[in-house]
Amino acid sequence: MEIVNFGHFKLTSTTGIQFFANEDGQDWYDLRRGLTTWDEQGNFLTAIYGAWAMVDPVTLRVTNVEQDPSRMVPNDKIVLGIDADAGDIAEGLLYQGGVLVAAPPEPAVFPPITRRQLRLTLVRNGISLAAVDAAIAALPEGLEKEEAQIEWADASEFERTHPTLMLIASSLSLTELQVDTMWRQAEVA
Repeated sequence: MEIVNFGHFKLTSTTGIQFFANEDGQDWYDLRRGLTTWDEQGNFLTAIYGAWAMVDPVTLRVTNVEQDPSRMVPNDKIVLGIDADAGDIAEGLLYQGGVLVAAPPEPAVFPPITRRQLRLTLVRNGISLAAVDAAIAALPEGLEKEEAQIEWADASEFERTHPTLMLIASSLSLTELQVDTMWRQAEVA
């Protein structure tokens, strides 16, 4: 599949009609006009590429795909012409090294859980509250230990990726997978 990068287009006018130009100074509307055909009534007929995609220049994610490039407003976007059907190109793909690749899966979302949910899940998985107290007591003296004591005793809710929670989990020899699994259990406890 051929992919042509037409550049990163930015707004060049601040009033009236909006014009966009890429880093080479090419105007988006002039460029597009030379790559498309229209009937006498101004209706889109064809384009040199079957798919047109806009890509976020920071994340390199495809944000919009069109068959008709006149439907695109490339404000602060990279524009790609792609020799493929527009239906075969999905939003969310990544543009890397001149090719489109599947984006890695989004990281799992772990909502906060309550103190009750955490404690019930620990004991249901064979980890006594006394074992948690002992793990915290065994931490080296210092700020981390004091924070762990405060979090364990006083927090009303817990976040999956909080550094203190991760420290206590490590002290209990729990793996990331075990913590993830117990977190999912706690969500419904």
